[in-house]
Amino acid sequence: MTETLWQRTDEWVGTEVEDSFVMINLETGTYLTLNPTANAVWDMLETPQTQDAVEASLLEQFDVPAADCTTAVTTLLAKMQAMKLAAPV
Repeated sequence: MTETLWQRTDEWVGTEVEDSFVMINLETGTYLTLNPTANAVWDMLETPQTQDAVEASLLEQFDVPAADCTTAVTTLLAKMQAMKLAAPV
């Protein structure tokens, strides 16, 4: 069980373009595209969420085994933190 709360940062903004969510960092000009899963996590992190809450929501939205979901969310949150998309609060 993970009790740490995660929230997205204010440095990024984005919009939906076709089937993707395109984002730009307002400070650096860096841009990226989120896949549907990462976009779902980004949306959830508008308010602080635990990793467990993120996983529970994804398990309702996507057909994925729970163990795979945990691994994917752990990896995604680490990547989001490294890119300053989200951070523990």
